[in-house]
Amino acid sequence: MHITLSSYIPLFSAAFVLSLGIFTFSRYLRTKRELELVLSLFCGSVTVWLFGTFMMFISTTDAQAIFWDRFVYSGVVFVPTLMHHFSVVFADLKGQRKYLKIGYALSLIFLILSWTNLFVSDLYRYEWGNHTKAQLFHHIFIVLFFAYTSVFFVNIWKFYKSGIDEKLKNQARYVFAAFFTLIVLGAPAYLPAYGISVPPFPFISGLLFIVILSYAILRHKLLDVKAAGAIFLTFILIIILVANLFSSSLLFKILALAIMLIVGYFLLNTIQKEAEHAERNEKLADKLEKDKKELVELDRMKDEFLQMATHELNTPITAIQGRLDMAVRENMCKLNDEQKAYFQPILNEVMRLAHLSKDVLNVARIDQHRLTINPTETDIDALISQIVTSLDIKAKERGNSLAYIKMNKMLPKLTLDQSKIGEVITNLINNANKFTENGKIAVTSKLKDDVVVISVADTGIGMDKEDQKHLFEKFYQAGRFDSNNPQEQQGSGLGLYISQNIIKLHGGEMWLASEKGKGSTFYFSLPQEYKEIKQSTRIHSDGTNLRVL
Repeated sequence: MHITLSSYIPLFSAAFVLSLGIFTFSRYLRTKRELELVLSLFCGSVTVWLFGTFMMFISTTDAQAIFWDRFVYSGVVFVPTLMHHFSVVFADLKGQRKYLKIGYALSLIFLILSWTNLFVSDLYRYEWGNHTKAQLFHHIFIVLFFAYTSVFFVNIWKFYKSGIDEKLKNQARYVFAAFFTLIVLGAPAYLPAYGISVPPFPFISGLLFIVILSYAILRHKLLDVKAAGAIFLTFILIIILVANLFSSSLLFKILALAIMLIVGYFLLNTIQKEAEHAERNEKLADKLEKDKKELVELDRMKDEFLQMATHELNTPITAIQGRLDMAVRENMCKLNDEQKAYFQPILNEVMRLAHLSKDVLNVARIDQHRLTINPTETDIDALISQIVTSLDIKAKERGNSLAYIKMNKMLPKLTLDQSKIGEVITNLINNANKFTENGKIAVTSKLKDDVVVISVADTGIGMDKEDQKHLFEKFYQAGRFDSNNPQEQQGSGLGLYISQNIIKLHGGEMWLASEKGKGSTFYFSLPQEYKEIKQSTRIHSDGTNLRVL
């Protein structure tokens, strides 16, 4: 057969499609993303179609032409299923995944049939090439082909109209355009199978498909890749250069040279843009590093100021609290009942301020890994009983009953920081009392394996799952701004954060179980054998330690 310039159109289209297929498959090997795998397989199927068509065009015998046309269908039979698969992944249509197995099963059946005379047979020669003649199962395949591709376009269109963000809308728009161009322009390639001759323009669809899809990849981050342009264009150049080495046709070499010049121009342009982008990123990185150092210095100043201010505030707060306590509780100033009633709220607020100041200082020490533990042998039963007794009156003021229930008759003495563990238990009971009214609060302790587990349970308002996720974070309070529960707005939101860190420093854990409207239970464990938990010193990025005042 006489080889014309138009005979090379399928070959060059195949080179471009194969380039994208290799590029996306190499991406899949690194990312393991399904979309890239499906797209690479689709490009492979289209490459088989275009390359087989070129080989059919240049075949010198009928047997060769029939062989290569059947080779064409080895790729084409998978096109509709792969398109459907692509739309399922791209639009995240989990409900349609069950149909993919059916599609691939049909593709395999048609693959087997395509090599028999039940699919195609004989040869139809026309002005621009030749093609096998369609038989029964070819007709059936054509119906299924357009049915599956129609489902693809419906899926992409629905995804586009589903109210997604602008980035995904742009991706969907160009995906639709690329595949629509390939299918609609490429469809006339079937006509010679039915005795209708057509010029080889359908095979330009492969080039247009790549141009549109590449734009979606580069401009709208379809595959979320960086430096994709240079890599993709390099693939194309390599494939054309290799093909040029094995060709003796002058027409091919002229066309290959023209395409290489065009691709080379875009490659250099892409590399230049990537270099400019890298230079901008380097400048931004330098600026970020400078800003980071400034922030580190501000962070250091903030931490040191916080500790200094807290220490300085503690002195007058302690003095005020001591004087008021002696005047109101010990009645050293011989106050009458009316005067005591006047000063009592002031004493309460000063005590609250002292507690807040202590919490802030503890948080600063925790953040700097400098909270100290002073362990001594302690009777945990006696400690819990003492705390429960001291808080019983406060619980009764809200109509709550407070009890300590020992699950085991004898608990071992533990080595712990009595003051800090007492602070944890007090904090948990106070929280339970704050969120419970006319209910019950129960403190329990039991020996389980090699740890002692202590719990504080209440029948209060409980909390939802979202609150539970953040409860041990600094400054977080469940329902802090709930106008229906104004008591929830009291406190700093630091108690549980501090308590959890104290328990961790003892080698234990803290957790909770709660349900909205059904109360909460906080648990913490303490190991029977105390092991010192070494704290790392907080160091700034400039290599200097924080100074503790």
